[in-house]
Amino acid sequence: MPKSDLRGKNVLITGASSGIGRELSRCFAAEGSNLLLGCHPSEKDILETWATELAGRYGIRVSGLPIDLSDSRGPEDLYDSVKRTVDKIDVLVNNAGILHYGCFSEIPLGDHESLVKVNVIAYLKLMRLFMTDMVKAGEGRILNVVSAAAFQPTVYHATYGASKAFIQSLSEAVNEELKGTGVRVFTFNPSYTKTPLLSRGGFPERVWWYRISGLGDPADMARKAMKAFKQEKPLYIPGIRNWLIHSVLIRVMPRSLLNTLSGWVLREER
Repeated sequence: MPKSDLRGKNVLITGASSGIGRELSRCFAAEGSNLLLGCHPSEKDILETWATELAGRYGIRVSGLPIDLSDSRGPEDLYDSVKRTVDKIDVLVNNAGILHYGCFSEIPLGDHESLVKVNVIAYLKLMRLFMTDMVKAGEGRILNVVSAAAFQPTVYHATYGASKAFIQSLSEAVNEELKGTGVRVFTFNPSYTKTPLLSRGGFPERVWWYRISGLGDPADMARKAMKAFKQEKPLYIPGIRNWLIHSVLIRVMPRSLLNTLSGWVLREER
């Protein structure tokens, strides 16, 4: 598929009712793509309103798919629903996510499990399911919205950072395997962004890290993600400061110091 031509392409975006996912749906709609938007069933009404607005404003087809990806067959149910709606998906955007802030030993085990189901298992399953069709078609793109958290331990939300590290490694390895197939996998790795992911996960309003990176705006992050996607950048960390920290500094810093600093900058400020 041409790098810059997204008009008429079918794009599936998970976690599209708010945050970066919602803003990415706006970006793809502006490109003329037809959208299939996933969300948690509790946000069905919000998504339906948003889908109607996008369809009316951009003259595209938009379908809402409220499915809980933490269910054991959630990803498979989403795949089946998509296949009943369109012939094929040209672009899969894995974006849905969960975060829980606090000490690992104090966060309920069920919360850890749900996070892994959504942040890891759902990404993996959806990649595998749609990738098979893309390889057969000889074209397709997968954009995994990961995080700068993928590159170092994230103290006080350890499972979240570990889930992002898993998906980062998976994405890079699979993208290498796909050479010559016409299918590619990209990752977008923003730092902390002001989305419901943080507020629902109990992330503090004040941590020292914000003094370094700030708190990203979802619309700005989505625009940067779209630009990088159209340029087919395999890995993109927005912001020169964040790129230097997460791509350069952590490679030369001793792990013991990195872990100590992570605990310091991610602790809630009193």
